[in-house]
Amino acid sequence: MKKIFLFFTIISMTLISGLYAYSKNTSSEHSKFIGRWAEEISERVVLDIYQNKDSEYSIFITWREDNLAQKDIYRFKAKNDNGILKYNNGIHIYRTFEGKTKYKDKIDYTDGFGEFKLKDNKIIWKDNKDKTESIFIKANKNLCKDTTVSNKYFSIMLPEELKGFYEAKISKDTISIYDKASKIAGFGGFAFAIRIYKNPSDHAVLPGSKKLGELTDKNNILYDVVLKHPTDVQYDYTKGTKASDRYALMYEFGNIVSIKGKNKSQYHKNQGTKGKDLYRQILQKHLKAVNEHWDSSKLEKENMSYMYNVMSEMHKNVADKIGYTYYDINDDGIDELIIGEIAEGNWKGVIYDIYTMVNRKPKHVVSGGERDRYYVCNDVFVCNEYSSGAFESGVRVYILVENSVELYPQVSFKYDGYENKKNPWFLSYGHDDDKWENVSEQIYEERIKNFEKYNRFDYIPLSNVK
Repeated sequence: MKKIFLFFTIISMTLISGLYAYSKNTSSEHSKFIGRWAEEISERVVLDIYQNKDSEYSIFITWREDNLAQKDIYRFKAKNDNGILKYNNGIHIYRTFEGKTKYKDKIDYTDGFGEFKLKDNKIIWKDNKDKTESIFIKANKNLCKDTTVSNKYFSIMLPEELKGFYEAKISKDTISIYDKASKIAGFGGFAFAIRIYKNPSDHAVLPGSKKLGELTDKNNILYDVVLKHPTDVQYDYTKGTKASDRYALMYEFGNIVSIKGKNKSQYHKNQGTKGKDLYRQILQKHLKAVNEHWDSSKLEKENMSYMYNVMSEMHKNVADKIGYTYYDINDDGIDELIIGEIAEGNWKGVIYDIYTMVNRKPKHVVSGGERDRYYVCNDVFVCNEYSSGAFESGVRVYILVENSVELYPQVSFKYDGYENKKNPWFLSYGHDDDKWENVSEQIYEERIKNFEKYNRFDYIPLSNVK
């Protein structure tokens, strides 16, 4: 299933929505915002800006001085509006310290609104809730040292707000971050790790891992850069039944932490993860197939659905009726390519071919047909609807194994009037498709409802492929 970590405080929920990995290598015109900034006059206040995706940003402001009795902390999610980062969900927190590591947070408000504007290499922050204005300049290296952690190949930079509250474990290929208080309490406190792998198969089998990009070292050796989260929520359970706000914040920062290559290594955010960069030749081949009206035997030989031939007989401009999308089915950080019919109703989102990446190369997973239709359901499963006649039909539910073309069975549902006319409802689990359990209609309907939420993709027409 999707690796989702649920946080229950208003601070965490407001913060983490939409956070993604950040890199200084982004080519966006507005990447000049990204990084660490300091208040122009005294440099006592630090501004950290991370890019989420597209035009979304996560922004954090805190006082960097130690030994204060109280600090003001601000957190924002902002969107780029014609070169200005605007927000309407700003959180203002009063943090009162009780010693060096203990503190209490009091939320002043959660509906702050304002903007960040870039002018003459300075950021002007106007907060309309507090009626304040501040100017920030790019922070020097000394202001980044306290929250930068490095190993042989790369470094990561955490926000100033977490300074003093985390502990780093470092090896030549891994940086692991722990919540210090939870670790001291003896519960572990592992929040996230960033690790490089030479072979994709080495990390594909690990639960809780997601590819963030790729790194090339000084010898031009290529590595996958992978985020690893704990498989179980780890925090100081003696203090409550849910994770602390700080642990929740630290956990989620694995998704947006800044990564930079070291010792002549180069890190490339999202490289090897985005469908538009991975499957261009596959799409061009499909466009050629439909435009040239390949027959069913040739399509089958090329690992393509025969439905393209069926549709070419029904539509003059068939490339406008067949479409594609990119979607990370197994949540490993790497997009799959999904090709299907552009349709409405029950046929919307139907899949005729799925491609995935295996050892950094595109591979075909499965083809579907008219009575053998595939869908993505519940965001993470591949569902196969089939029919063998008027009295037999069913649904098979699979997960797509990471770095593999294998569809691993989870559960199967079958309506089989040939087998049992009076009670035709059957269930089967895992690989044991030969062992069917005859169940009541009520049990059958209750369980199959868990897999009825199909992803109804709005496919891009193949005719758009260049």
